[in-house]
Amino acid sequence: MVYVKLEEIQEQLYNCCDKLLNLMCGISPNVVTYTALIDGFCVVGKLEEALGLFKKMISENINPNVYTFNGLVDAFCKEGKIEEAKNVLNTMMEKDLKSDVVAYSSLMNGYCLVNEVFKAQSIFKTMAERELSYDVRSYNIMINEFCKMKMVDEAIKLFEEMPLKQIFPDVVTYHTLIDGLCKSGRLSYAMELVDEMDDRGEPPNIITYCPIVDVLCKNHDGVLSSGKSLPSCGLSFSNKAFSSSSKLSLFLNVIEPKELGTKAIESASLLVLALAFTPAEC
Repeated sequence: MVYVKLEEIQEQLYNCCDKLLNLMCGISPNVVTYTALIDGFCVVGKLEEALGLFKKMISENINPNVYTFNGLVDAFCKEGKIEEAKNVLNTMMEKDLKSDVVAYSSLMNGYCLVNEVFKAQSIFKTMAERELSYDVRSYNIMINEFCKMKMVDEAIKLFEEMPLKQIFPDVVTYHTLIDGLCKSGRLSYAMELVDEMDDRGEPPNIITYCPIVDVLCKNHDGVLSSGKSLPSCGLSFSNKAFSSSSKLSLFLNVIEPKELGTKAIESASLLVLALAFTPAEC
């Protein structure tokens, strides 16, 4: 398998954008042409070039559209330049273009990147006030940030709110919340989500199980060193994921030693087997 560095891909994309820009000489580009090039420069982190094109299209009386502005907002946010992103958003509204969920989600993500969770939450609430429809990305951004800040209860509230708004969790939602729950010591709920994923047709994979294995290994070590019995770990042994032999088999087969380490797999496997065959009433 041949691996290509991200920097090489970015350089190639930048060269393509640059060549297209040169080919535009003598041709009258439209908003689609400019937006595609601006987005390309944004993707490779060439904000100055993107802004130069943005100013050029305006000077040529070509009005940017929502997609043009969204690309710039997202690029500024990823660079942590939140004020610049807000200025672009304000310019967008001045031109009577209605900002959409993409722009606001990018702004939320930008605040999260600089650890301003409450400002991100404020943007999330503003979307509702402006009657903008949320999407799964909006929820994923906030759930991820709440989990990172160890505000797992807030993350759970958003997760439980999603179906009420006809927005259904995707694999990113589940993985994010499962990881947050495991790190906060709420393994039983995490395992319930593994079952729910399976029921919804999102088969659990190695990413799903990594945080669970981590918790199980730590609990197993703690049990052995303290001499406590397995049931005292506070785990719910009636979870379908462990009591079902088929899911136990999936759990053990999905993990490869080369990915997690042989020692971790051995200790996790021992504990999982012990849990699987320990009666729930113990």
